[in-house]
Amino acid sequence: MEQMDELRRPDANTRLMYRIVFVASGLVILATWAYGVGTSALYASGSIPVIGQNMVNVEWPLPYFAQPVTYLSVASVTFFYTGLRLWQNKVAQWSHLALSSLQLVAVVVAFATAYEVLYNFMLWGSYFGVQVLSNSGASPNLIASPGPVPWNLVFATRMFSALFAISGYSAFFLRKVNQVRGLPETL
Repeated sequence: MEQMDELRRPDANTRLMYRIVFVASGLVILATWAYGVGTSALYASGSIPVIGQNMVNVEWPLPYFAQPVTYLSVASVTFFYTGLRLWQNKVAQWSHLALSSLQLVAVVVAFATAYEVLYNFMLWGSYFGVQVLSNSGASPNLIASPGPVPWNLVFATRMFSALFAISGYSAFFLRKVNQVRGLPETL
């Protein structure tokens, strides 16, 4: 099948760069995931641990530099983006039903993750307000969302922001594929 105009295969140097970034970000994802799983038992308080707490309490390689959750969220976005760019022409050959279904899922996930990010910032702001009024010097990294299974708000916000970027770009990319292929927006 012939290459589509706007989804042309990138040149060899660009593909090599995408492959290197794809592999490097995949390794970062695996390393931070292994670190998170390996240290999660250390941060368990009682029977239900605060999800992501162990990914926020450490700054590496230097103090005040970055937390593992930062590496994980950035690596997730770059892994997805470079993977999609490497296989964009194969994705463009999928059926109209598959592309439209994925686009629908991407839009729904983008909406849900945008809501979660906004909710987390609202909750974070509320906790900060309480801390300021009560003069408690609690660390913002230790704040967890209420609920039966608490999430660390720094962890949740960064991961949902990454998922929002991934799903938003997916919806954009799939719409572009439909336009390049000349597929109708509605049937």
